[in-house]
Amino acid sequence: MLELLTKHGFVLILLAVLLEELGLPMPIPTDVLIVLAGVESRGIPERVALWFVVLNVASATGASGLYAICKRGGRPLIDRFGRYVHLGPAQIERGERILRNGGWWRIAVGRAIPGLRYVTVIACGLLNVPFPRFITAHIVGSSVYIGVFLWLGAQFGPRIIDSIHAPEQVLQLVWLLMLALGLPLLFAWFYYRSHTQRPTDPSRWRLLSALTLASFFGTVSLSATWASATTIARLVGAQGSLDISYVLAQWLTGRGIAAPSATLLTYTLMLGLCVLVGVAYYEWILPRLAPRGTSLRLEFLGLALLASVIVMAYVTVLLLVRRNGIFGQLWSAGGPWLPLTVIVGIICYACSTVYARALWIRVLPSRRRTQAAQAPTAPIQAAEATLPATTSPAQNEAP
Repeated sequence: MLELLTKHGFVLILLAVLLEELGLPMPIPTDVLIVLAGVESRGIPERVALWFVVLNVASATGASGLYAICKRGGRPLIDRFGRYVHLGPAQIERGERILRNGGWWRIAVGRAIPGLRYVTVIACGLLNVPFPRFITAHIVGSSVYIGVFLWLGAQFGPRIIDSIHAPEQVLQLVWLLMLALGLPLLFAWFYYRSHTQRPTDPSRWRLLSALTLASFFGTVSLSATWASATTIARLVGAQGSLDISYVLAQWLTGRGIAAPSATLLTYTLMLGLCVLVGVAYYEWILPRLAPRGTSLRLEFLGLALLASVIVMAYVTVLLLVRRNGIFGQLWSAGGPWLPLTVIVGIICYACSTVYARALWIRVLPSRRRTQAAQAPTAPIQAAEATLPATTSPAQNEAP
């Protein structure tokens, strides 16, 4: 990945920073990418200034997306299940008051410290911090973060990467494992601790919204699993990459597609494929196999089996069409560990998608309920308009 970033530089680094700020794990941490930008612009102050501006824009764009996702999909979870993790109404109100009134500097500091950057964004989304307060504090904190690592790269050159990358790999592995394994376990835990009943007739909007959000987090968990495998391989001194999305991006680059476009296309295809698999499973396959419904454990097994069949069919076609194509590159990069990585990734994806979907069907606000609450106002107003005008007792008195 370092060679790819060094070769294609500008746009690819910006795209990688944006995707990682959005919550999609990258094989290389953000600070190393920024150091590479500083190395690339070493000795050219104007280029350092340009990197500083565009990296801030990319960081703010990605973080705003993650903030919106957490605010839209995460706050209902906290409102309903926060008491199980000591986040009751009093604690949530106190957190909101701190972040709204005196927490601007706390947000800025959190965005400036590696290891707290993503937690800060998630907390701001969950606690419903006003977006202007969040984004201004983010810009200040990220400016410090980006400026420091840009200066390190421009001042010390490529040798600084080895100094900061070794401890970062351990921290990155912890974060990736939290996303890969923690997300599905967290969704399952919230679901089983919930005492809220599933709506008897959920609206179409609620079902599709829940599936879309669940597919996004399933994609995040899948990407984190593959990136975790690559990080573990590097920590033990193995060569190659077990991150299938990265290898696919490399393969697309070798087919003549520009590196930034290949990376964006890879993650877009992954998200689109996860959504399509979920829609096909829940809208077509599951209703025919279990018209009366089934347990979430069986839903999980069915979705994992479907994803495995799709992957096996894809690999079979690749072997039949071209033995030395992308599958050959994947096998040479991962060897016998590749199938294990794929299987674990599918399991994490299926678990996150199934339990997140079930959970969000319970907690997402119902558009049908909102419309039902608003509907009576118009008939009432119409009825009031048809009533005859009343006269006061004084007007009825004889002169």
